[in-house]
Amino acid sequence: MSDPRNTGLAAIDAALDDDPIEPDEARAAVRDLGIDVAKMAARVRARVSAADERDRRARFDDARRAYATEVERLAAREREPERPRGEQIAVLQALLARAGSREVSMHFHKYDEATDDELAEMIRALRHLLEGDEP
Repeated sequence: MSDPRNTGLAAIDAALDDDPIEPDEARAAVRDLGIDVAKMAARVRARVSAADERDRRARFDDARRAYATEVERLAAREREPERPRGEQIAVLQALLARAGSREVSMHFHKYDEATDDELAEMIRALRHLLEGDEP
C-alpha cells in the first residue's frame, strides 16, 4: 500500500508542472498530506511577527546608540573663546552665511537681542551644525 503523503506530493508535483492547480485539488492534497493550514498560517504569522519585533527593537537600539553618540558629541564641543560682542556677531553672521539655509538662519534671527553667553552658544550650535568648523 502506498503512503498517502507520497501520493499527495506526487499530485502537488504534477500540478506544479502543468496548469495551475484547482482550489479543490489543492485542498484535497493538503488534507491528504495532513497539513493543518490554519495552524501553519498561525506559525507563519507568529514568525513574521517575531521578525518584525526583532527589526523594530534593532531600529530602536540603533537610534538609542546614535542619540547617545550625538549627546556625547554635543557635550564635547569646545567652548567659544571670549570675544567682544561685535566680534561674536561677526562670527555668527559669517557662520550663518556659510550655512546658506533660510531654515537654519530663522533659528538665529534674534541674535542682536541675545546676551553674550547666548551668542556664544549660538556660535557653538552653528559650528556643530556645520560639523568641524572650529574657533
